[in-house]
Amino acid sequence: MQQLINHYGISFLSLLDRLNEGVVIHRCDTTILYANKAASEILGLPLDQIIGKNAADPVWNFTDEKLEPLSIDDYPIQKLLHSHQNLVDQLVGIRSSDGTLKWADINGSLIAEEGEDPIALLFFSDVTDRKNAYDEAALFKHLVDVVDTGITITDPSLPDNPLIYVNRAFTETTGYSAEDALGRNCRFLREPEPKQPALGAVYEALKNAKSCEVELRNFTKEGKLFHNLLNITPMFDTNNKLKYFIGVQHDISHQKQNEEKLAKQALYIQSILDAQENIVYVTENSSIIYANQPFFDFFAVASLEDFLQHDSCICGRFLQTDLTFTPSSIEGKMWIHEILALEKSKRIVAMKSPSNEKRFFSLAVKELVSDRYIITLNDISQSLLRELFLKNKAYHDPLTGVLNRQYFYDYYDENRQNITSLGIIMVDLDYFKKINDTYGHGIGDDVLKQVAESIQNSIRNDDTLIRWGGEEFILLINTAKQSQLISISEHIRRSVSEIVFESIPSITASLGATLLLEGESFKTVIERADQALYSAKANGRNRIEVVNGSEDSISADIDTTS
Repeated sequence: MQQLINHYGISFLSLLDRLNEGVVIHRCDTTILYANKAASEILGLPLDQIIGKNAADPVWNFTDEKLEPLSIDDYPIQKLLHSHQNLVDQLVGIRSSDGTLKWADINGSLIAEEGEDPIALLFFSDVTDRKNAYDEAALFKHLVDVVDTGITITDPSLPDNPLIYVNRAFTETTGYSAEDALGRNCRFLREPEPKQPALGAVYEALKNAKSCEVELRNFTKEGKLFHNLLNITPMFDTNNKLKYFIGVQHDISHQKQNEEKLAKQALYIQSILDAQENIVYVTENSSIIYANQPFFDFFAVASLEDFLQHDSCICGRFLQTDLTFTPSSIEGKMWIHEILALEKSKRIVAMKSPSNEKRFFSLAVKELVSDRYIITLNDISQSLLRELFLKNKAYHDPLTGVLNRQYFYDYYDENRQNITSLGIIMVDLDYFKKINDTYGHGIGDDVLKQVAESIQNSIRNDDTLIRWGGEEFILLINTAKQSQLISISEHIRRSVSEIVFESIPSITASLGATLLLEGESFKTVIERADQALYSAKANGRNRIEVVNGSEDSISADIDTTS
């Protein structure tokens, strides 16, 4: 320190001490000879913990823009000494002992007097507020770049409330590029007509941080008039401090030429987060920080604060269904990682609406930066229910209402490895062709419906009836016992024979039954049941033939008492 006083004088160092910019002087071995009060504030350390320290001292906690620890080689003093050139605008995060993070723009240079060792001067500018402002602007940019309506963001904390963001639709409508517009007040759009009656409402809204909607006469870069329906909405942080003004702009020139059409359309431009129909919200460090109007509408709350009074996370509202995702935990961001691990087609959740109606949503998650996500919920209730209806319809026989062969292929054949015991019964109505030929196909259809209903009422809940084709049915019986298979077959044979029809005499059915063997394919076991059915037909009909895998058969004679 005495060396600096001798060299520069006390008055010079006193001047440095009064600067708002941080100043740090190093020797070439990186030892700090001097730091002013501003540097102490930015570094978050008292002066006595700064003077005498060097680059290798553990007191420093520097990070890069991704919040990763800065390597010693990337410390500003090291970069300056190694490059032997001026250090220009290095952005460094500085985390103090209490966890506070500041951002500093650092510049530096080497000063060498003849015959003396050079010293290094570093200048620290606190740019925390500016960095945070640009980070927030980047968040909104992700939200609005895809919107087809003109969106602008202004920063009222800067002189003249300049534009800090314009989206693609704004540049296409006005002809001004982002470079043309950023940093300027929006008044350049109305320079040919600077005084317009609606501007009073705009100034009043800006002054009082209120929303407003007005129509303005604006002009493109080429001077072409366009009528702008402008919606201005203030945005506040969690401390209710005004952060930005969102301008939503729509060219209504065509509508102005046709007021009747404009009235029918009832065009209304909402603020940026309300521009989308889907529920959209943003999380940061597992907390919801922004949400749009559809979010508030669905949950029947007036504001985000109202929602957070009852729920810390939207996942607490997810319903548990067979079709949807349910998180293992509603704490933190674990559920987001869980749903991201699923295929996109399976990222479906269910929630209750204010009217207690179950609604289904496809859920999309986009990571903006570390621990910050945009979550979009698209209501797919109608399309999902329609898909389920069509799938259900595709799996049922339109005449009898029982399951069809396609169901068997999708749900049994594809899951053969999970089925260990099963009995197969094939049922074929005797002389059914004569019924169609004698009484007509309408009567034949009625017979098939009543037979299907009778069989369905004769089996257990865990057994399955399938119309295989024509007058042929297959029963999938949950059993591994041949005796039980015979008993069920006889019960079905008897039930069919006891059906009373209005227009025709009673009918009978022949049945072929067998058990599924270990490792056997469904194709093989169905062929064996079909062979048993053929034997029942050949041996007189109205009977049961049961065949096991060794080709032995058991015949069940007609019960003449039925």
